[in-house]
Amino acid sequence: MSKNNNPEDEVKMKERLRLCIVTNSCLFILIAITLLFFYDKESTYLRYGPHSDLNVLGIKINSWKHYIGLQFFLAIVEVTDVIINEMASPILGFNIYNPDKKEITQFTRFELQFYANSMWLLNGLKRVLMVVVSVSQIDIALLRVVYSEITSWYTIRILLLEKKFPKEDVINNIDYQKISQDDQSTVAVEMV
Repeated sequence: MSKNNNPEDEVKMKERLRLCIVTNSCLFILIAITLLFFYDKESTYLRYGPHSDLNVLGIKINSWKHYIGLQFFLAIVEVTDVIINEMASPILGFNIYNPDKKEITQFTRFELQFYANSMWLLNGLKRVLMVVVSVSQIDIALLRVVYSEITSWYTIRILLLEKKFPKEDVINNIDYQKISQDDQSTVAVEMV
């Protein structure tokens, strides 16, 4: 149990997260079913790989060499984007949007405004270009998600390793005690 939350609040928070994940999953399934139900067989969107008519931001992707080059480029962009955002967003967000933080000592007002608006402007411009790339073909969009989620998994793991989880310590200690008791029982049985 954390210092700030009572057990009921912790249960509610976990239930809320589970509900959001289930709802998000149902929404994804609904979108996928709708897409498959109304899919136009003549559409060029639900294809994969290079094609003679595949054009991404004015670049023809008509060979596997071009397609692999595009995927390599997108992987670099997505990995870099995730790392930049996971480093900068908490700094900007916690300093600007935290209602409990009334005094900012690390930045001047102008610096924080400049950094935040610069980040969000660049992210917005990048997002426009990446939307155009993503609507070219479904596999390009899906692989972009894969690249960013693999990177996000890694960065979240690094950030979580820097934190302490008292509940895990309790669970691990209980498991260790149970294993120790089981080992002692096994030793006692083998000695008989």
